[in-house]
Amino acid sequence: MDLVQRLSKQYQSVSIVGLAKNAGKTVTLNYLVEQAYEQDICLGLTSTGRDGESRDLVTDTEKPSIYVPEGTMIATAKHTAEMGDAGLEILESTEFTSPLGNIIIARVRAEGHVQLAGPSNTKDMEMIRDRLLSYGVDLVIIDGAIDRKAVSSPEITDACIVSTGAVLSRDIKKVVSQTVFYVKLLTLKEISDEKIQTLKPMLTRSCLINHENQLTYLDHQTNLGRGSEIRSKMTEKTKAIYLSGAITTSLLKEITQGASDCKILIDNGTRVFSDYHQFATLQKKGMQIEVLHPITVEAVTVNPVSPYGYAFSSDELVRLIKDQIKDIEVVDVMTGGI
Repeated sequence: MDLVQRLSKQYQSVSIVGLAKNAGKTVTLNYLVEQAYEQDICLGLTSTGRDGESRDLVTDTEKPSIYVPEGTMIATAKHTAEMGDAGLEILESTEFTSPLGNIIIARVRAEGHVQLAGPSNTKDMEMIRDRLLSYGVDLVIIDGAIDRKAVSSPEITDACIVSTGAVLSRDIKKVVSQTVFYVKLLTLKEISDEKIQTLKPMLTRSCLINHENQLTYLDHQTNLGRGSEIRSKMTEKTKAIYLSGAITTSLLKEITQGASDCKILIDNGTRVFSDYHQFATLQKKGMQIEVLHPITVEAVTVNPVSPYGYAFSSDELVRLIKDQIKDIEVVDVMTGGI
């Protein structure tokens, strides 16, 4: 069964998150669009940034265009809708905006190239997703980015695809380790304590949880820079701490200082902002971290070719990643090989 066919049977919405620019995110999108056309699956497409332009405005490197068949639904800024050569029927002009103007929803009436520029606001993206689904599409695909990884959270999409590639490093081992680390962050395990599970509706802001499952809410608006302060409020009776918002390595380090038996609970893996080495060090020291809402990573797509003039063996890159994340499909989207 093709990847897009499996996705459309299991989910209503899927995000694509690239680990870097030129990691193959747009190639992944085109790969899924082509599969969908062959399987007569109707897609709804949008983006948290801008995709489909011929050159990257930041790196000044060539980018693949987005080619869509007739019947595809898109949500994009009106300005970018005028930049493609696909024939579009505008169905509605929404109240949502992007840096490139108001978002419109359109049906492709004549196949061709499109540019996508959807909302960057999380709540607006949820609404755009629902609007696309209301037009009867089989699957909504949201093109995301590493700096907008919240699009892969369970609040917005049912599952995600991680796009990685040679562009991350000239060292294939570093590409593999960074990819595996990010996938493991996204797929952090759900809360294992059944009694804490029942408290999930009450976990609306940061708090301490004791062995009697009583909550003590923390009285500050943000956790950033307050690791030591939070640690000082923990006692031998604290069995877990729920942290809302962004979670940095320094925050985790301060909170877990001398308290490795206390579990840290967060909303989902997109809330963690840490590098591989620091996070791995904390885990080795006994840090336990679980999530309220686990994320499903359905596939990792790899681009073995870097725009900077070097490439890896496709078979080797796929194999090395697969060896460490055995339950997730790994696809070379440049060749379609698995």
